[in-house]
Amino acid sequence: MDEPNQNSSSFLSLQQLLEELENFIVLESQRNGSPWIRVIRLTELFYEKYEVSPEEVAKVQGCSDGLRGFLRSSRRFSIYDTQVPQEFYVALLQAIVPDLQQSQAILIQYRIKRPWKVDGRLLTMLKAEGAEENVPCHAQKISEHQLNLVPEIESANDLEIALAEIIRSLTANNPKKFVTIAVLSKKFCDYYKQPIRVSMRSICPGIKLIELLQSVPSLHVQKVDNDWQVSVKRV
Repeated sequence: MDEPNQNSSSFLSLQQLLEELENFIVLESQRNGSPWIRVIRLTELFYEKYEVSPEEVAKVQGCSDGLRGFLRSSRRFSIYDTQVPQEFYVALLQAIVPDLQQSQAILIQYRIKRPWKVDGRLLTMLKAEGAEENVPCHAQKISEHQLNLVPEIESANDLEIALAEIIRSLTANNPKKFVTIAVLSKKFCDYYKQPIRVSMRSICPGIKLIELLQSVPSLHVQKVDNDWQVSVKRV
């Protein structure tokens, strides 16, 4: 068993490793409907095919930072860290930021401060050359937060990630940046087709929802007029 491992780790190039990891993530995303995949699951899929872990391949090919460092440096993946460093999630960056490629394109932008003083032919020429008008920030439409949830709630960490992501989506365009527990519970039930208490009963029995939310470092919980509210801490 050691011989095929050694051969696979030395045979695969870094480019091949990237492409294989991307393929596995795409296939798994199509299967579970979520762009995110546990690195443990990604490693299992890779090992089933090559009988060697992607971590070992990365190190054999000279990546001293291991798989995590390799994924980050490639700029093709998005990593969602958890409280356990080894149990992070991975997604294709393009799936998390669909407009990334378009936004990275080099554009000629222009802003006309006094349009009544500009020859209309100049505007026509600029647009014909592929230029785009630089719209003031206050006139731009605020885009909605794209929700990227873990596909299944299998651990307390999964539950924390899901709740934080739902809260982040609910407060993205909310000036007050707080949501009530009732709204949070309803949205959770909409997404996972079961109440939060059902997930908590099987994963972390004996812990109340407020206690769980208060234990998440990225969340801020407060009580207003006998009603609990929660928001995502802004860095």
